[in-house]
Amino acid sequence: MLGVVIIAVVFTGLAVALAWGAARGKLKFFSRAVETESRTGKSVLNLSLIFTYIAFGLAVPIIFIVGNRSNSNAQVGGLKLTAAQQSGRELFGEHCAVCHTLDADNAVGKVGPNLDTLKPPEPIVYFTIKNGCLQQSVKGQPTDPCLGYGTMPADIVEGQEAKDIASFVARVAGHT
Repeated sequence: MLGVVIIAVVFTGLAVALAWGAARGKLKFFSRAVETESRTGKSVLNLSLIFTYIAFGLAVPIIFIVGNRSNSNAQVGGLKLTAAQQSGRELFGEHCAVCHTLDADNAVGKVGPNLDTLKPPEPIVYFTIKNGCLQQSVKGQPTDPCLGYGTMPADIVEGQEAKDIASFVARVAGHT
């Protein structure tokens, strides 16, 4: 978003400066360059226009797009994510976002609970992923048995992937 604003400001400023210069008659050197009859002058003008088009029309947007994508997964709402949490973010989007609401992943599921409201700790999230049901907890630590009224399938993801999702959810739930 910042890149778009910077590009808009730069090009708006350039347009205003050109309009002001043209209105004052200060841009005669441009008209002389365009009206040149020499072959060298036309080649220089054409190469300058091609370079400007490539630099501003293609390269600058590509740089901003690549720069934004490389940082897009590294933090959420000002919270820096570990590599495991970044992986958990992607996995959450693939497996959990359909049912659960979590602002940090732009998930607006209506079937499962709103994780931003619950703000569950990591052990609770992991236990729920593993067992597929709600559980009792004592001081944020899950305790068996399940309460018996969960509709989430057990082991929807397993192993390290489940741990990554649990770490991500615990880190970002309620932080937007």
